[in-house]
Parts: sequence; C-alpha cells; structure tokens
Amino acid sequence: MQRDNPPTHSTDAATSGAEDARRFGQMVRARRKAQGLRQEDVASATGVGRRYIVDMENGKPTLRIGPALRIARYLGIVPTVQASASVVPGDDLPDGVADDAAGLPPLED
Repeated sequence: MQRDNPPTHSTDAATSGAEDARRFGQMVRARRKAQGLRQEDVASATGVGRRYIVDMENGKPTLRIGPALRIARYLGIVPTVQASASVVPGDDLPDGVADDAAGLPPLED
C-alpha cells in the first residue's frame, strides 16, 4: 500500500510560525524599551510572569496567545490577521463543531 505524502505547506506553516514568533518578540522588546519599561514593569502591569515575557521576546513559538495579546495591547501594539501564503486555495476549513460535539451545550465565559 502506498502512503500519501503529507502536504508541503504544513512544514512551511511551522517554519513561518517560528519566524513570526521571533519577529513579534523583537517588536515587543523594541516597543518596551522605547517606552523605557523593564520586563518587570510589563509583567506587573499585565499580570503575566516575567519568564513569559523573556520567552516571548526571545521568539518562543509555543507560548499561549492570550497573555501575548494582553502584553501587546499594553504596549500599544495592534496585531492584525493576514491571509497566509501557506493556505492552499480550495482547502476546505472545518465546520467548527465536531460531529460528536453537536449535542453539547455552548461554552460560556
């Protein structure tokens, strides 16, 4: 039985994500320093640990997005969403609700 090759765009997306994380971290560091803030200042103001800020500024690609957005907002950085070049035209997106979750109540905040 012949195995299908995995799509090539998944590797590109992973590489792109790491590069995006590195560039985002550099932008956060530059903005923080331009405002004369220490990592401890940002951590205290946003409720995020200093270690998280260190990891984010160093471009760690596996950090949670919520604290990163909180830090960005505090520093006046407005993230935008752009269409990814790694998305192959014609790829269908998932419906958002798995078949086995159809009978579950909606999540609440």
